[in-house]
Amino acid sequence: MSGLTKYCIDIVSLKNQEYQFEYNIEPSFFQHFRESEIEKCSFDCLVVLRKTDGFIEANFNIKGSVELECDRSLDKFDHAVDIKRRMIFKFGDEDREIDDEIEMIAKDRQSIDLSHFFFEFISMAIPMKKLHPRYQNEEQTDEEMYFSSEHEDLENREKEIDPRWEALKKLRDN
Repeated sequence: MSGLTKYCIDIVSLKNQEYQFEYNIEPSFFQHFRESEIEKCSFDCLVVLRKTDGFIEANFNIKGSVELECDRSLDKFDHAVDIKRRMIFKFGDEDREIDDEIEMIAKDRQSIDLSHFFFEFISMAIPMKKLHPRYQNEEQTDEEMYFSSEHEDLENREKEIDPRWEALKKLRDN
């Protein structure tokens, strides 16, 4: 991942104050990640980093768009992305993830690589079901259409009750 060194921040030289870092992410960035499906995109990323004695807080603001292929029509369309995320890097004895927003980093760590955070945040902002905007405002989603037709079939079956059951219902009601 030698092409991603520009996304590494040397934290040893930082004083206890706030810093801003700006990055432009183009399609070549995603070629460094095997699992990426992104081919066309453009993102502007602002990282506001605040360093203290015990931790580093990084606020990510990522805006841009990615070209997606509609699952229904296979037409290409641009999907707008606006991400605001926060990460806290606590100084500790080892490198380990504590939760989604907090990572422990070793006290002797020289730098923080932001590239995998950019990749993860952008990848998570891409919807699982990719629908062209012209389909977004339809009255029913595919799931609603499936479940509503299944529900109607069930109602119709309930209306067509076997006459023998009707006779038993009359006995029960008496």
